[in-house]
Amino acid sequence: MPAPGIPFTRYMKVTKTIFKWHHWSGLIVGLFVLLMSLTGSLLVFSEEWEHLEQVPSITTRTGTPNFDASFGAVQQQYPGWEIRLYHLPQKDQALAYELRQKEVRKKVYVHPVSGKIVAVNENANTSFQRTLLLLHYTLLWGTKGKITVFIIGVLFLISLITGLIVYRHALVKVFTFKLRLNQKTRRAFYSSLHRIVGVWSLLFNLLIVLTGLWLSGQIALTAIKTPANAPVAATAEKPIHSIDAIVSKLKTEQPQFQIHLIRIRAGSNAVGVSGRLLSDPKVYGNYYSGFVFDGPTADVTSSFFMKDMPWNQRLSRMAAPLHFGTYGGMLLKIVYCLLGLTPALLSITGFLLWQKRYKSSGKTGKKKPALQHA
Repeated sequence: MPAPGIPFTRYMKVTKTIFKWHHWSGLIVGLFVLLMSLTGSLLVFSEEWEHLEQVPSITTRTGTPNFDASFGAVQQQYPGWEIRLYHLPQKDQALAYELRQKEVRKKVYVHPVSGKIVAVNENANTSFQRTLLLLHYTLLWGTKGKITVFIIGVLFLISLITGLIVYRHALVKVFTFKLRLNQKTRRAFYSSLHRIVGVWSLLFNLLIVLTGLWLSGQIALTAIKTPANAPVAATAEKPIHSIDAIVSKLKTEQPQFQIHLIRIRAGSNAVGVSGRLLSDPKVYGNYYSGFVFDGPTADVTSSFFMKDMPWNQRLSRMAAPLHFGTYGGMLLKIVYCLLGLTPALLSITGFLLWQKRYKSSGKTGKKKPALQHA
């Protein structure tokens, strides 16, 4: 009902306009939202997909991991590549290094003690997890795909906000279980299902689309600013003194700091070590606190901790964990996976409602009222 003082005809006109925005924004991005929903639900289990990769076994391993030997071997064999080490080796497994050069990825497996390269995966870009990720945030279309994904997110946000306005009267009924599935006709079933799923998943989908917009916006801006033919970085002039000394120094001086990533950018002798403090909330993620070391001297040049950052910076860095659900255990991932499928269901039911309405208007030769199934 319109608010006191607002003419009914004006109220209906505004409501119909909002519904049209909801209708067309959802219809335009429906197929894309379906794709993003399916890939996003699978990406919740990114770590599990990575663990399925075949890591070469080491038959003889005596001694502790020698990061200097392994990093040195990788740098010598692959100059001009950014080197990342995410995970320490499991028992009798090789160190798995990820190499990056623009959009290209390689996996290099190195003996943790001797530093000898035992295997190379030249096709890391085509792994299942990597393909899912590229499909999710680039549509396998490079920079144009990254921009398109951002636009899709904007339209999906419009669809959610306008849907909240259109179905606002159903909120209480849905939350109190007074609104149930209507199975009298297919159209009534699709409409009630669309409404119930949309209301119950609203907060989650707003969280996902807002964090997704922030992430995709940053990705798109970086892609636009970075020239496609940017030269490969040259090798750093001064060699890195010791990765082992840096790791040992951190374990001694920062016992509450948990290492999750060691990174050396192409052409740089700075060593970045990212992780988290054990006292931090898990929602802070595993990669947003850390240290930067001067490679030749192993001295700390800078440090950054989530707990010391302003709230807006913390929110910005929390976007990825909140978007992909990587801050909890398996139960949370299952919840994220199931809720992550709701945009797909909304996309399908929304399309079926449009199809029913289109066929119905074609038979009668008359345009159906815009709000008939709202």
